[in-house]
Amino acid sequence: MCNCSQRLIEKGKLREFNEYYDEKVYVLKDDLKISAQEMMKKGTLVRIYIESTPSLLKLKVYPASESRESSTGKLASYIINDDVKKKKYELEDIEVWVATKLQVSEQKNKKTKK
Repeated sequence: MCNCSQRLIEKGKLREFNEYYDEKVYVLKDDLKISAQEMMKKGTLVRIYIESTPSLLKLKVYPASESRESSTGKLASYIINDDVKKKKYELEDIEVWVATKLQVSEQKNKKTKK
């Protein structure tokens, strides 16, 4: 029998959430191991975006000094949809999740320095 997963965030809301996060800069609370050869150090300034698939909710980070279009997002955390009781995530839920890995930077939240 099909116990098909559904997205924790609808596509329309996902766009809104990512627009909300677009200008924010965060600081990694801990070292983030990307692979055996790559690590982002605690204190690194990053920007984030969220991806939602039928099976996973992904928190991706990229260097704050780069644009999302020109950088490759690195997986900072994920939630397996079938592992959570709540089947729809709102911005407040995402904020709690983000806060487990990152804190908002006190730096100006602009992509270009003046």
